[in-house]
Amino acid sequence: MTDATTEPARTDELTQRFPELAELDRMDDDQRIAAFRSALDRLAHELDESR
Repeated sequence: MTDATTEPARTDELTQRFPELAELDRMDDDQRIAAFRSALDRLAHELDESR
């Protein structure tokens, strides 16, 4: 269950960190996949650097 008061803050944080995710509603499926892949690649890179 999600706390409705923190949802906008999380969304803002995600779109600041991964601006391409803010445009998901305007993308076709291939563009969405590319945006998610980009965000996941950056997260994996950050995780690798923190080890």
